[in-house]
Amino acid sequence: MKTCPATLGTSLALSLLLAGCTPSQPDETADRLAILETQNRYVVAMDYFDADGYAAVFTEDGVLDWARGEVIGREAIREFMATGTYDLRKLNFQPAQTAEGKEWPPAVRHIVTNQIIDIDGDHARVVSYWMNYSNAADRRKIEWLSYGSWDDEMVKVDGTWLFKRHKIYNENNPNRFTAGQPNPLALPLPNAVP
Repeated sequence: MKTCPATLGTSLALSLLLAGCTPSQPDETADRLAILETQNRYVVAMDYFDADGYAAVFTEDGVLDWARGEVIGREAIREFMATGTYDLRKLNFQPAQTAEGKEWPPAVRHIVTNQIIDIDGDHARVVSYWMNYSNAADRRKIEWLSYGSWDDEMVKVDGTWLFKRHKIYNENNPNRFTAGQPNPLALPLPNAVP
């Protein structure tokens, strides 16, 4: 196979650039990806009302710290999700059916973004933004519902990153917002070069 000189130069430049951006710890990249995976499993389990999957991303003594207080312990967190707290069908939304007469329930989907991950051994602090949208009013139209941030304590247990404390802020809740507060990531930056 013939290699184009421009492609070879681009590949070499990219390799050199990536070599200069490698994490200081050999497992740090894998840890960062595993933390993102845990967050993604959390939101997918929540959006599909999977109580077992939702609880599985918390430590045995994990804390869900949200707008209505704290839920402490994996089993209590599983029970919390099993009650259907996030199921819009329980919140008086209009029922809908497909043309074939099949139930078409309202859905919520969450997006997590802007994750900042500070790893210290088997502990991590993760600050993230979240937002969600729904098709509750009209199944053919989406509406943005809310947004906020997470400030999480995560730990690595038997090689798996889990939430030790999952703290949820919601910018459209007067009891749970962060607007006007100091930057949670204010200086000094972790791993900063002096």
